[in-house]
Amino acid sequence: MDLKEPQNIFTLLWEGLKLVNRSGSVLILFILTAVLLNAAALLLLHFGISSLLVNLYSAVCTAFLVVLLFRILAAKADNFGESFSNSLSASVFPTIYLLICNILLFIVYVVLVIVGAFLGHLLQFVGLGIAALLGAFFITRLIFSIPAIALKDQGPIQAILYSWNMTQSLKSFLKTFLTFFITSILSTLYILGVLRALYVVIPLYFADSFDITALTPEWYAVGIVCLLGLGVVWFWSAATFVLFFLNSDYGENRGAYTPSAQADLLSQQTQVFGADNNVLPANLGKPVRQEDVNNRLEIVQASVKTHSGDEQVQEHLSQVYQPKPEDFVEYTEEDRMPTILFDDDMAKQIEENRQMWAKKKETDANKTDDEDDFGTIKMSK
Repeated sequence: MDLKEPQNIFTLLWEGLKLVNRSGSVLILFILTAVLLNAAALLLLHFGISSLLVNLYSAVCTAFLVVLLFRILAAKADNFGESFSNSLSASVFPTIYLLICNILLFIVYVVLVIVGAFLGHLLQFVGLGIAALLGAFFITRLIFSIPAIALKDQGPIQAILYSWNMTQSLKSFLKTFLTFFITSILSTLYILGVLRALYVVIPLYFADSFDITALTPEWYAVGIVCLLGLGVVWFWSAATFVLFFLNSDYGENRGAYTPSAQADLLSQQTQVFGADNNVLPANLGKPVRQEDVNNRLEIVQASVKTHSGDEQVQEHLSQVYQPKPEDFVEYTEEDRMPTILFDDDMAKQIEENRQMWAKKKETDANKTDDEDDFGTIKMSK
């Protein structure tokens, strides 16, 4: 699933179930961590620690487990590559922020209760309905504050404002309310189904073999399966909500996830080809600037592919640039540069050879035929 694209609630539910399946091994470690933390609370009670301190410890552990669960699910959903040990260490400070945020939200809850009681006293059932609507409204507007603290490392006030801004439009508010309602009711529906089976289905069809005071191993196995199913449904709800938060966060802050421009063009000077003034861009050779990116220039991936074969290179150049007749420049013999560098001695020897050949040509030109005959000695055998 592409989290950057808008997804409906049915897709999120299906992907949430798949996310629980992918996170099976990490969720087992999470369950073991939760068991150890709760066992530590029982040990504190056993050693006579005050119940107030134990309750405070339990509140801290609950907040820590919530942050930890959000982080490991988000790591699997968005491929963060964060290990379970890193998630443990990264959940410490967000736990403190979450506790402060819960205190602030508890104050809001108390205010809503007082307003509801006041309206219920004045308007009776109508007042209770208004209070329920206000409660649903504020819960929906502030529900994103918890994942914002866990996944975006935001402070309590910043997370509350972030959640408020995320649900400010009517469409996002209704979608958030529907998703939160469905994910919250999954566990409730499962528990109601188990209770119905316990009080209706089992007495009707298994009354002879089911005895609550003397359960057989088969019924213990059924109970364990029901507990495991409850855990899966609870993790399913959490995974679906995490996916919904990530999808909404990408949608509301799409610009923050645009890959930064990191492509440097080759450093070349501006050139003019032919008479058509085909000038290369002035910014050639300069890195892409941030203001260019802000002006709706997005570089996702850049690559340069070259061929080592000369034939392919020449073919490419002939396709890209075909010279015109006016581009050709004729060179004379005087315009050519010497291709051999020589020293003074070589230059002196060349000059002597030139003078000698010049004298020989002059002597040959002044000779007559007779002189040529006497000057030539013919030898016979």
